[in-house]
Amino acid sequence: MDKNNERPDLILNVRKPVGWTSFDVIRFIKYRFKGLKVGHAGTLDPFAEGVLLICIGKATKKVAELMNAEKEYAATIHLGVETDSLDLPGQIIKTFDVPLITENEITIIKEKFTGVIEQKPPAFSALKYNGKRAYHIARKGGEVNLKKRKVHIYKLDLTVKRENRITLNVICSKGTYIRALARDIASNLGTVGYVQTLIRKRIGSYLLNSSVEINEIDKLLLKNQINWNV
Repeated sequence: MDKNNERPDLILNVRKPVGWTSFDVIRFIKYRFKGLKVGHAGTLDPFAEGVLLICIGKATKKVAELMNAEKEYAATIHLGVETDSLDLPGQIIKTFDVPLITENEITIIKEKFTGVIEQKPPAFSALKYNGKRAYHIARKGGEVNLKKRKVHIYKLDLTVKRENRITLNVICSKGTYIRALARDIASNLGTVGYVQTLIRKRIGSYLLNSSVEINEIDKLLLKNQINWNV
């Protein structure tokens, strides 16, 4: 895209695939929009997939606004096993029996974790701790003790799929860690757990079913079908 193009400002709703980092997507987009600023509104872990908003040109000024928008996720919690990063790529550090989960317990969990709650971010996070990214310290085996902070869970739906699997649908505020939510839900059920799958379904009004697959971006650019909306 030429820098002097009459439509250089864009919020591109990309469906990040599993295995790609958010920076991989940024790098992919930067190559196609040379000379323009490119940023994103909220990182997704490599094992996760779903909505990743890429802001191009003057649209980068909207990054903070977009990051403050509510988000919706679908996740699967694997109960009875905990990993160091609280997600699928992590190393197993703990196993525990999984008790029988009743409908009453699910109702209690939903009530407890809906509204404004406090959660302790995972050690494997990009938050700063003693001047360094927490995950850098955690990966080297260092101790990370991040402070709890308040987040808002607007809606939480849980379904028991198997004796050791729970699916979640979560609508939440900025700063919410689904991995931390899974850890705390598992703890309240008397066991441990980690996030096995994670999909971001929405950021504000940007939906997963209207997102663009990575392998479709070049085709849309060639056909001039990119939805310029800034």
